[in-house]
Amino acid sequence: MSTAQKKVITISRQLASGGAYIGHLIAQKTGYRYVEREVLHRAARELGVDIRDVAGQDEKKSGFVESLMKSFVFGTPEAVYIPPARRPVYDEELYEAECRIIRKIAERSDIVLVGHAGFSVLAGQPHAFHLYIHAPKEFRVSRLSAFHSLNREAALAEIDESDQRREKYLRSRTGKEWHDARNYHLCLDASILRFEAAADMIVNLVHEAKQR
Repeated sequence: MSTAQKKVITISRQLASGGAYIGHLIAQKTGYRYVEREVLHRAARELGVDIRDVAGQDEKKSGFVESLMKSFVFGTPEAVYIPPARRPVYDEELYEAECRIIRKIAERSDIVLVGHAGFSVLAGQPHAFHLYIHAPKEFRVSRLSAFHSLNREAALAEIDESDQRREKYLRSRTGKEWHDARNYHLCLDASILRFEAAADMIVNLVHEAKQR
């Protein structure tokens, strides 16, 4: 089957908005392959590095210096163990590897792709539907606090940092603004619906769009 015949739903989402959970529900309802962490794992293998070396760079603008610093384990001043140096991976190198992997997966399967700048990587694909899932900050703080046993201040700080870094990363890699509605076919405030209802609505909308 040709690339144009494959169906793709991409989901860009704010941290703790429920986007990944909604993505799982959509994949279950459509039978599409759910793709998220697989992209980073495959990119690490392709680049010949450990997943831990690049995990902090995915959808973030970490830069070379930060990635290099993360390749060392810091102990006490008395520590005698010096870990072996690992090959540093530049953000652009990782992003290009992820783009290749995403396109390969999309050539072979109908997919729900969460994150990884999917709206940009697969822009223009005839059977792609791009979503942006967001929610009010207090809704997200409440969810993150509950899932990770964080107090409000810690959850809020994590959300603010995630938003800032993801926005910078996507701008630097794609040249597009993360929050720009023109990048997507649908922007949804996930706080206004039950996640199950949101997934049903999206599946129905995607189905209707494909009939046009």
